Amino acid sequence: MDLIDTGLNNRQVAATCPIAEKPARRHIGRAFAELHPHAHAEDIASLLGTRPTR
Repeated sequence: MDLIDTGLNNRQVAATCPIAEKPARRHIGRAFAELHPHAHAEDIASLLGTRPTR
């Protein structure tokens, strides 16, 4: 999630980690599914504790 937070896409995350792009995409997708996201930016804000109040 730290790599996603820095703005890297799935391919860049895979290149940074010692895994292929397809497994990286799957792991990222699972992480977001567990968070029940509405948007990537909203989830990142939630992880960082900076989600705006509504």
